Amino acid sequence: MTLKAQLDAFKAEFIEKFPADKAAIMEQATAALEKTFAPALKVGDSAPEFTLPNATGKQASLTEALREGPVILNFYRGGWCPYCNLELRAYQQVLPKIKAAGASLLAISPQAPDTSLSTAEKNELEFEVLSDQGSNVAESYGLAFT
Repeated sequence: MTLKAQLDAFKAEFIEKFPADKAAIMEQATAALEKTFAPALKVGDSAPEFTLPNATGKQASLTEALREGPVILNFYRGGWCPYCNLELRAYQQVLPKIKAAGASLLAISPQAPDTSLSTAEKNELEFEVLSDQGSNVAESYGLAFT
């Protein structure tokens, strides 16, 4: 099943179980986010450098990852977010293709390393899950987590 199909199914199940007034608030917030979203970087822009702890506390940097080849950065809200977990698992499914293309994947959230470790274990992730407590790196990419 594609990620879109999984997200659509989750959303339908959520809306069915959630009180209608609260689901409407969530739909409005989602629509507002979609209207204001703009990519932080354009083709040709340089990505801001960062060094962050991974799920076990070891430091990982963008520069080091780029020495191995192209890097895909995935910013997600946290392991508590069911949509984020679906996306992380979808990335895990295509990780062999990413690696075959000579690239690597770094997932970044505002969670503490211990929580990132739990997210990585729960979702059986084989790529780096980094902790951006304070969201400084996310902000340098033009992102804000609310």
